[in-house]
Amino acid sequence: MKQWEGRTNEPLLWSLFGGGGMLAVFTMPVLVLVFGVLVPFGGFGGAAGTYERMSGFITHPLVSFGVAIALGLVLWHCCHRTYHALHDLGLNPPEVVRAAIYGVALLTPAIGYSLCLAS
Repeated sequence: MKQWEGRTNEPLLWSLFGGGGMLAVFTMPVLVLVFGVLVPFGGFGGAAGTYERMSGFITHPLVSFGVAIALGLVLWHCCHRTYHALHDLGLNPPEVVRAAIYGVALLTPAIGYSLCLAS
């Protein structure tokens, strides 16, 4: 077990941070365009039946899982950036703040996934 002494899980955390940032950069403009411009102005054939189609799409277990993973990565990116910004400002938050920040990033996708499946 001596080979694991001094090792850290920091590369895993930073890879989740990078993946969440990349996902946010590529998906957020598309989501704003689709749900902020195209759907409200009838880009997908009008408002009739849009809710039913989207509800049927999002409640599929694989789609809900994919949305939960994407949400989790973007939230991890946000929380990781927030924690390190607090640290860079010299606030040095205690461990309970770190646990709360990263707890949000872990619990929100799980709650969202269960809500998607429940509806």
